[in-house]
Amino acid sequence: MTLCIFVNGSPTIAIAQTAGDVMTKMNADQRLSYVSGVVEGLAYSRWLQDKPIAEGMNCVYDWYYKGAGKDWNTVVSWFERHPDKGVGPLLYVLIKKECGE
Repeated sequence: MTLCIFVNGSPTIAIAQTAGDVMTKMNADQRLSYVSGVVEGLAYSRWLQDKPIAEGMNCVYDWYYKGAGKDWNTVVSWFERHPDKGVGPLLYVLIKKECGE
């Protein structure tokens, strides 16, 4: 997916990152930041869907910060199995197992 965004008033192309891109083109700090941002977006999206109930959003956060997502090996192995897929959809599948839709 390609998206045109504006940075300092100038159009810039943003390209969605695949799991392979994240694993091969980013260092460890960048990977962690990128994945944390995607999880944040998924959690907020869940809250928007369920509001005013925060249970689903909290489940997403708990999955990442306390559960399977905390075990970085779970995320890495999933990304390595699907290097051509987007990070958001891959994380969504993992989170859906724990938190539902």
